[in-house]
Formats: sequence, C-alpha cells, structure tokens
Amino acid sequence: MNKEIKQNLLISSSAKKTIKESVNLASELNCGIEISRLPFYKSRETTKEEVILKLKDDLCGFTNRITLHAMFSDVNVAGQDPILREISQKRCIESFEVGKAIKADTILFHTGNKGTRHYGSQEQFKERFIIFWKEFIKRFEDTNIIAVIENVFEETPQYCINLFEGINSPNLKLALDCGHVNLYAQNTIVTDWIKEYGRNLYHLHIHNNFRSNDDHSNLENGTLDYVKIFAAVKEYCDNPSFVLEMFTEEDIRKSCDYFNKVMKN
Repeated sequence: MNKEIKQNLLISSSAKKTIKESVNLASELNCGIEISRLPFYKSRETTKEEVILKLKDDLCGFTNRITLHAMFSDVNVAGQDPILREISQKRCIESFEVGKAIKADTILFHTGNKGTRHYGSQEQFKERFIIFWKEFIKRFEDTNIIAVIENVFEETPQYCINLFEGINSPNLKLALDCGHVNLYAQNTIVTDWIKEYGRNLYHLHIHNNFRSNDDHSNLENGTLDYVKIFAAVKEYCDNPSFVLEMFTEEDIRKSCDYFNKVMKN
C-alpha cells in the first residue's frame, strides 16, 4: 500500500475495551489512533489532569499519528441557555488542552446542532456558534493544531460549509462522517458532500449502516458503496485522513483490509 495513504488511516480508540488495547491494535495494523470518548463526563471526580496522565501512559511508545475526538455528549456551544453554553464551551476548551498535551495534530468537534427546522432558531445558532469559534480557533492557530467540524444531524453539506466560512481560519477544516450522511441526510448522497467540501475536506469517519440505525458497522456491511466514496475523495480532495470508526476488532480488521485493497486501485 502507498505509504502516504497508510499514514492517513487511523482507527478509533473505541475499537477495544480499553484505549491501551486499541493503541496496541493500531500499532499492529500500522495505523494512527483517534482518541474518543473522553472520560470527563463519566465521573464528577475525574480531572483533566488525570485524563492527560492516563492518556500519555496509554500512548507511551506509540509513534504513529494521533488525533482526538473532542467531548460531544450533551455539548452545545451555541445553545440558547447561557449557563449550558458556558459549560459546553468549557468542555471544548478542555478537549483542546487534552489534545495539545497528547500531541494530537487534529481535534474533531460536533456542531451540537439538533436539526430544528425553525429558520430563526437556526440563524441564531449559527451566529452564536461563529462568535464562540472565532475566539476559540485562536488556540489552534497559536499551536498549529487543526480543528475539524463534523456533521451529525445536518441534512446538507451547506450547513457546515456556512459555519466553516463564517469562522474563516486556516486552522479550521471540515470533517465528513459518511455513516451520519447515510442515516440523517437521506435526501443526499455522500459523494455529493465530498464534491461540495472539496479540498476543505480534511478528515473522514468511515463506517456503514442500513439507514435505520447508527450501526458503525464495517465498510462492507451497509448501503454505502465505499468504492465510489473513495473514488470521489481521490477526485475532489487533497489527501484527507480516514478514521475506521467501528467498535469491534473484527470490524476494524475487515475494514482495514478492505480499505487497503480499494485504495491501492
């Protein structure tokens, strides 16, 4: 397999029961690792410093690429309630600090948008989101880490593009979760998102489903055609990274083999 492609293939740390086990699997497969499911929200007593020490221990000796999935459960930096907004913004800042400490080169964030179809609410959400991010992104510019915004409930690529353009920073890029498009944006197709994102598409979460549940199954187990998806990436994008976002070792291994086979062609 082409060395450049291999360096850009990562697995989720949720692949195994512990992050250390997932790191070992990534090393075996010669992949990078995306640290996900930060444990801040699991215990009120868990501190950021404790999380950093644990992650550094888990990653000790790991020489491949590291990215970080920021905290996302209940996080909404642009919600209407100012108290909840403040807590969410704190979680994003803590995620950045963890990513910086473990030398992640990319940190991924959800928008927190729940997909309401009330036009006024959406405009207010967009305004609050951009206000926060214009200040927040300075932390990335000062450290040369890339932040990426991932789609979840968004129904069209234009929504994230509008946020991206409104923030307007060289350290902000777009992330595409193909499984989320298949499930939550069923009036569109993944290859259209790839074309619209173009060279601003920096990071992809790849997994599959049957359009009824967010299964995070292996690349061949669902309705998404990854031969067409990878062909579109090669045509429209500039060598983005791919994260195998599955939660079993079996699915990771199957998908790694499939990725290697298809991307060689």
